[in-house]
Amino acid sequence: MEIGDVFDKLGSVLLYTTIALIGGMILLGALVWFLKREKFADFKKYAGGIAIGYAIVVIVALGYVKGLDTEYMGEGRSLLFVPIISEIAVVFAGIIAMLVCSIFSKKAFKIAGIVTGAGALGGFVAIMVQMAKYFKTVEADYDANTTGLIVAAIVIMAVIAGFYALGNKRDISDTRSIVYGAIAIALSFALSYIRFFKMPQGGSVTFASLLPLMVYCCMFGTRRGLIVCMIYGALQAVQDPWIIHPMQFLLDYPLAFGLIGVSGIFVEKGVAKKYPVVGFVLGAVLGASLRFASHVCSGVFAFASWADTVTYGSVAVYSLAYNSFTFVDMAIAIAAGVLLFSSRAFLTQMALSSDKPAAGQVVLNDEPDEFEAMLESGKGELPADSSEEDVLHDPEQEPELEEIPSQKAPEQEPELQETTLQEVPAEEAAAKESDVTPNEQ
Repeated sequence: MEIGDVFDKLGSVLLYTTIALIGGMILLGALVWFLKREKFADFKKYAGGIAIGYAIVVIVALGYVKGLDTEYMGEGRSLLFVPIISEIAVVFAGIIAMLVCSIFSKKAFKIAGIVTGAGALGGFVAIMVQMAKYFKTVEADYDANTTGLIVAAIVIMAVIAGFYALGNKRDISDTRSIVYGAIAIALSFALSYIRFFKMPQGGSVTFASLLPLMVYCCMFGTRRGLIVCMIYGALQAVQDPWIIHPMQFLLDYPLAFGLIGVSGIFVEKGVAKKYPVVGFVLGAVLGASLRFASHVCSGVFAFASWADTVTYGSVAVYSLAYNSFTFVDMAIAIAAGVLLFSSRAFLTQMALSSDKPAAGQVVLNDEPDEFEAMLESGKGELPADSSEEDVLHDPEQEPELEEIPSQKAPEQEPELQETTLQEVPAEEAAAKESDVTPNEQ
């Protein structure tokens, strides 16, 4: 298939998709306005996030296809391009459907999520089948160890499952996290095209392309971060595909980039809460190291026939050396991240944009709006020895504030009654005393 034909067809599909998306948003906006007007402000935010993410993805996709310098798309890339693009389209459409349903009810959101998950699972199976077919055509050129690839993939999946269980539990129906996740994926995908150099067998050093994903993981937690980073990994298979085996695809793309999702674990757990930049750096190093391990497993078991064993002595050493580019990529992202996390203004905006922190998560800034709203609601006055920070960040203190008025009222009421009862008899006694005094004398 010629690249010109691919570009024309992709442009036509995106044009009609854009028209349909705009029409759907207008129709949905009208329904929200007339049926649930109180949700219209939220709808505008979600629509804006979807529009930004969609625009970036369209620009990057067209730029990628147009920028290909090969005359024809190879058989393998053509075979895998369609199912991967279809999978991404299903996930993107499902995210939009979940956002729309979340405006009306949580039940509708869950149904949309189940349908999206089923569609994504079906697409994933189709991708694996196509990859298996393609592997048979190139099996003679690669000495892939299928057993080693399967074992490595299972181990990496177990690591991801462990970190998912370790992450704090949050409400997955939070629409803000979904919108920000889409934006983070789009930004990282766009930045991944700014390359300092590209490796001959896949992989490249980019301009902090992983930073938006790392920031997202710090804002919304490990569980959401793992899911978003795995989706980004699938997108990388479209941008820079080097795929020979289904298990190698998992190790080099969804699983490897999915491990970047653990980069927010230290911030989420409140490690070095006074210095968020330390938690960010520790998480980034952990995520990049796990990604490196996944790439090394892929290199050892899938690309052994390509290893320069004469220079490096063994396949494992060669794979370690080849995939060390991930640490260079990580260093650039960490350097940019340190500048951001050292800014108080960035931390404040980051905390305001993220969802409510779960138990044990560091709070990056004070929130005077919540503090003032609490006082205006009449829950109580601020004790003299307390501060705004104490009220906002100590959930056990709020019930004490509610009890202060109820404790004072019973003490003051008897005093008022006592005073009233004593004033009347005192006046009558004085009058009587003046009347009976002469007689007594």
